[in-house]
Amino acid sequence: MSLVSAVGYSNEINGREAAQQAAQQALKGLRSASPKAALVFFSHLFDPAEIRPVLNALLGDIPLWGGTTSTIYAASAPQKMVVVILGGNFALDTTWIGHYSIDPLGSALELSGRLEHARINRHWHSVLLAADGLNGEISTLLPYFEQVPLGVGGFLSGAGFPRGKNFLLGETFCAEGGLSALWLGAGIRAGMAAAQGWKDSGVYFRATASRENRLIQLDGQPAADQLCTVLGHTPAEWTKPPLQDLLRLFPLAYREAGQSETVLAAPLTVAEDGSLRMNVAIPEGSILRLMTTDPTAALQAVRTAIQTANQLAGEGAAGVAMLFLDVGWFELFRTRPAKLLEVVQEEAGEIPCFSVATLGQIWRGSEDALPVAANLGALAVVFKGES
Repeated sequence: MSLVSAVGYSNEINGREAAQQAAQQALKGLRSASPKAALVFFSHLFDPAEIRPVLNALLGDIPLWGGTTSTIYAASAPQKMVVVILGGNFALDTTWIGHYSIDPLGSALELSGRLEHARINRHWHSVLLAADGLNGEISTLLPYFEQVPLGVGGFLSGAGFPRGKNFLLGETFCAEGGLSALWLGAGIRAGMAAAQGWKDSGVYFRATASRENRLIQLDGQPAADQLCTVLGHTPAEWTKPPLQDLLRLFPLAYREAGQSETVLAAPLTVAEDGSLRMNVAIPEGSILRLMTTDPTAALQAVRTAIQTANQLAGEGAAGVAMLFLDVGWFELFRTRPAKLLEVVQEEAGEIPCFSVATLGQIWRGSEDALPVAANLGALAVVFKGES
């Protein structure tokens, strides 16, 4: 069989116990197949130093892909950890770049060698990226995918900011500041689709000053002052709970020249100098639309993403589905999480599915377009064996 997968999860509050329970459950579900790789997500409040030895003892030295997160749902219930083991006869490889957050350009150049090999040999059809979403610059990396015929998906880590840990898993590493890539080839399919459910408020700005992941000015004035004037309250009030967690619900939308995708970029926080700290860079000069929440559209977006990903994965035997949701979604449905989970379960059907909070998603709509990184989206990934 080309792909065998099994899901294990745990809601134990102790990191070691959660890792042991989730990994053992997944191994049991794998039955006689040999583990080939594992997708692993665990609470940002756990100590990663406690998790990795347990996984190594139970899973051996198989490559890992995933990271810490603030929210996990599996089996329609909140969990502290989820482990998905992939086994069977299929092509898979991993890449870990540990200096991504301190040297984005060097990391992009390092990855470009792998991309050039993929372009020439066509051994890989898809790649999943896990990138540090607090300290990296994903906009430096994505242009290197031009003219490389690969499906691209992934997430920006850091959900839970400013609390807890922000670690990524790649190959046999578990560390901060990295970039982890999971390459998929013959024997396994990965249908990927993204959608978002925010609506235009009718308020527009021009980004008059922007540097890397800092939005400095809107319409010639400090960005935080301009945004907070529309939203109400002072910039200082938006740096503290409860407004701190709500700031992400008001992203700015823009479209770059030559791109068909509208990009949503949401503030991480208000900086002391009056700028907005972002993790998706906004090009200077862009016309920005302030977006607001639309729960009905958000639920439909989840349906669309899962349905489309399932179709794109083809007719092979279903393995597992994972749904990356920006932390803003869990804030939006904080008082009624069951409604969100109900929609996810309806669309996943009999495919085992889990949901993970992120600080953004990475997605390529077609091989002709560059991948984009955006906030407040839903990215569904459905793994299936090749028929």
